[in-house]
This record gives sequence, structure tokens and C-alpha cells, in this order.
Amino acid sequence: MKKKLAIILCFFMVIGSFANESVESKKNEIQLKFGMMPLNELVLYAFAHPDPSMPLFPVVTGEYLYYLNPNNGIGCSLSIWSSIFISARFSYRRIYMNKENIKLYGEFGIGAELLLLAVPWISASVSPIGIWWGSDDLFGTAELTIGSEGTVATIGIGKRF
Repeated sequence: MKKKLAIILCFFMVIGSFANESVESKKNEIQLKFGMMPLNELVLYAFAHPDPSMPLFPVVTGEYLYYLNPNNGIGCSLSIWSSIFISARFSYRRIYMNKENIKLYGEFGIGAELLLLAVPWISASVSPIGIWWGSDDLFGTAELTIGSEGTVATIGIGKRF
């Protein structure tokens, strides 16, 4: 499992290393993220279905961000985890360190989800630390995440335009 995660992470790093344009000209960002199983939803699912065969699918998240300035972005995201839940969130991203090909950031998102595709629930996600690497066109990300986007680690790939 560690070897596969390392290979995937290296793939995203290579993809994110192209082109180099100014940050000011690109204010829109679209991203595809993959996270580990979300803890809250996993616990609720275990109580609703005490079946020992738990789904081990990753959480897949599509996210759009608009940067108000080089350090602050707002947007929305949509996450799906197998047939267990679907969620939509509004998100805010703050960039702590803004270098040419690497950025450190934090992100917070809150919204709603349908658990077991029937029960409405609150969807929240916090990434206190994330790393963004690559160019201003294509990039890769890795985040320490807690919430509906996943637990512990989330990796992604994105494009700015």
C-alpha cells in the first residue's frame, strides 16, 4: 500500500512540473482530489450497516476555486464516496507561503451531504496544512485532511486558468 501511494504521489509531482506563467493572470483553479475514507461517515456507516465487509473506496472530490488575491481563494467542491455519501461544500483557502513553484496553504470547507444517499448531514473538511507544487498551469497537491474529503491524507492534481 505504501509503495502504491508513493508511486501515485510521484506521478502527481511529475504532472505538476510543467509550464510557468504569472500567478496574477490565473485566478481560477480546478482540482481533482483523492482522499482516504472519511472517519465520521465511516463510523456512521458502521452503525447503520454492521457488515464486516466495509467499502474501501477513496473519496473523490472535484473542487473549483477563485482567487480573490494571490493568497486567498473561495470556491466549492463536490465529494463522492462509493454509494455511501455525496456532499457539496463551500470552501476557503489561505496560502501561507507563496514561492514560485511551491506553496503551503490551509483550507476549510463546510456544506451538506446525503449519507447513505438518504439521510441529510453536515459536511465539513479542514486541511490545516497542504502543499501545492508545480507550475502555475498544472500542479499537484498533498494535504493533511480531517473531515468529509478524507482522513489523514488527500492527494490531488489541478489546473489553473
